[in-house]
Amino acid sequence: MIHEIVIQHVAPEKREEYIKVFGDILLKNNYPGSHAIKFFTSIEDPSRVILMIEWDNVEAHTQIRGTPPYNAMRELTARYQTTKSDHAHFVVHEVKS
Repeated sequence: MIHEIVIQHVAPEKREEYIKVFGDILLKNNYPGSHAIKFFTSIEDPSRVILMIEWDNVEAHTQIRGTPPYNAMRELTARYQTTKSDHAHFVVHEVKS
């Protein structure tokens, strides 16, 4: 398993709406190879949202890019973002659970 971490910035007054819209799209599309989906909202910076999606592997994530559902999701969620997202794929090294 790998984790896609996406750091996003949205207008603070639209943050909850953004999470609802984005989360609903992710659940509806149910991308193959995706598992746990979590949003983190910053206490110190109300415009900052982090999205974490657990994937089988990087290929499971990259194979959905360019598909009609993915493009529609990107178009809709981009309307909320105030800056371009920063994202990468990570492997978890757990110390304590």
